[in-house]
Amino acid sequence: MSIETQPFDFLVATGQWAFAVTAFLVLLICGASGLAMMTHGVTGPLLVFRWIPRFPADLLQLSPRRVFAIAQLTFREAIRRKALVVFGMFALLFMFGSWFLDNPNERMELQVKNYISFVLTAITWLLLPVVLLLSCWGLPEDIRNRSLHTVVTKPARKTEIVIGRMLGFSTLMTILVVVMGLTGYVWIDREVAFNLTVYSETIDVDGQETLVEYVDEDEGVTVRVTAGDEPTQVTAATSRTALRQENPDLYALTERARIQALGRHLVAKRPVLGTISFKGDDGKPTERGVNTGDIWEYRTYIAGGTNWRAIWDFENVRSEVAADGLVLESSFEAFRTHKGDDIQESLLLQFSLVKVRRSVFRDANNNVVSATAVRKSRDDENAFEATVDGESVAVSRFPVAAHDVEVRNNSYVLIDDPEIVVLIEEEIRAPLSSFNISEFGENITVLKPQITFYDQESGERKQLDLVNDLVNDQGELRVEVACLDSGQYLGMAQRDLFVRLPSSSFAVGYSKAICGVWMMLGLIVVLGVTASCFLKGPIASLLTFVMLLVGQGFMPFLEKIVGGEVEGGGPLESIIRIVRQINVTDQLPENTFYSTIKGIDGFLNQGLFIVKNIVPDFRNFQMDTYVANGFDVPWSQAMAPSIGITLAYLVPCLVVAYYSLSLRELEHK
Repeated sequence: MSIETQPFDFLVATGQWAFAVTAFLVLLICGASGLAMMTHGVTGPLLVFRWIPRFPADLLQLSPRRVFAIAQLTFREAIRRKALVVFGMFALLFMFGSWFLDNPNERMELQVKNYISFVLTAITWLLLPVVLLLSCWGLPEDIRNRSLHTVVTKPARKTEIVIGRMLGFSTLMTILVVVMGLTGYVWIDREVAFNLTVYSETIDVDGQETLVEYVDEDEGVTVRVTAGDEPTQVTAATSRTALRQENPDLYALTERARIQALGRHLVAKRPVLGTISFKGDDGKPTERGVNTGDIWEYRTYIAGGTNWRAIWDFENVRSEVAADGLVLESSFEAFRTHKGDDIQESLLLQFSLVKVRRSVFRDANNNVVSATAVRKSRDDENAFEATVDGESVAVSRFPVAAHDVEVRNNSYVLIDDPEIVVLIEEEIRAPLSSFNISEFGENITVLKPQITFYDQESGERKQLDLVNDLVNDQGELRVEVACLDSGQYLGMAQRDLFVRLPSSSFAVGYSKAICGVWMMLGLIVVLGVTASCFLKGPIASLLTFVMLLVGQGFMPFLEKIVGGEVEGGGPLESIIRIVRQINVTDQLPENTFYSTIKGIDGFLNQGLFIVKNIVPDFRNFQMDTYVANGFDVPWSQAMAPSIGITLAYLVPCLVVAYYSLSLRELEHK
């Protein structure tokens, strides 16, 4: 699972969208002018420019009443084409889905993940072909059957036809998504409740903490209740129903604990992620940890019993600290070089809270100076000076945020200018008590407002205020993670440690994921209706499906090609390397032939750049990974980009659909 940490900036995205749409329209006008010149001669471009004002004029005279009438007609036609048959397939999947998903030997959190992924995937892939075929075949079929003539002969404008079609198909799609989403939510809740046969929860009973342990097996039901220092009460029954009849009060107690356990499994956690870096055995910062030979490089490891450390820098911590403190949740992965005497023994872990001062330096001309060239002034200990172009100049320090810094060549440098080394000064360190990690579950660490720790230098126990003493002036907190077991390794990824805010309701996170599915299908409707305005049904379906395939499955590879990150060069260069058996890491000879090949690949790369910016990035709509892993869907990192992409394609698609439908000969089949 990957969680995006950078928030979506609507202003920046709007500027990029305006530039891309303007460039697209200019290219469209130039292409249309060229074709018009070939058919109409010199007057061709003039005809094109006369057509340009028609769309805004048509849009200004749009009638909501006629749009609603066309949308209503489209909705009825879709139902007559038996689009609701998909409900039958959906019902069959849910009737027999639990046969293949239920596994009593699997951990409960994995079963919940399977249930949620199954529901959201089923909704997406059942509705996708229905929406794709309806939107791509509706208009061509009406043209072929000449049923569209009953619309175009009336005072209905082309924009009203296009918008009405999109609204009609979107309305049907919305009804399908809402019904399936509600059904899926009820199914998930019932399946999790049915399979929750073992739980242990601490609840409040008359102001006293009471531990309720419940086990439901084939032999019967066993309940253990422990209240404070009182002895444990053990009650056994043949079944849950028998427990309800024999001991109603105890049954009510187990129901409260069961509801609380359901809330732990069906939850939408709100994480605050930090930036991750590492410290090697020599104490210097490094980009990655130890490679244990795992092909999947999502996690990197720190060696136990050494100076290796994993470091997280969390920002805006002051605003997140509640009255009860700060909650850290971690889920690390162990790599063992030896099992020891007890194979079930978990690794020993220690957190250290560190207050750091992160600074860059600037001279009198506001030029940034690397920290390697900075030294303390001889006259004033609080002043700094640096050698710039052979001269000693006074410099001032300025704070820099953690997300603006990265590790390169064993140094912290600015991301925007890797030549500038950032000074990191450790001011206070507070090592916390060590604990054994749970390798197959969540590890919760509560940082109280007052941190008590043992100071090895003074040999005394000290107490520090979490906010005032350990959080720096920029509101940042550094957490260092160390593995204390020698010969063992602990795997780390960015999302494996985060600050956990109060969780949202599972229904909220699930609804956001359903909204993501709805927006993706809505965009398919827009693209399909647009394609059907200038293509026949099969070709329009193929074009829309290819855009979906590229935007969802091949976009990462396309980004690597456009960014020049693929070894071996472009397509022609790759073919030549294969034929001549030249290794991808070897440099090609410097001659005219290879320079020409690279130039052609560069031209083709520009074409791929255009494709990358035209095809929607459907990966933003995949929100099921958040909900399935127990996280809430973040607004700024997931919902906002999805809304932005959906809205961004409306205007250009309306323009293309209007002119395509206006120039199409509707009288022909």
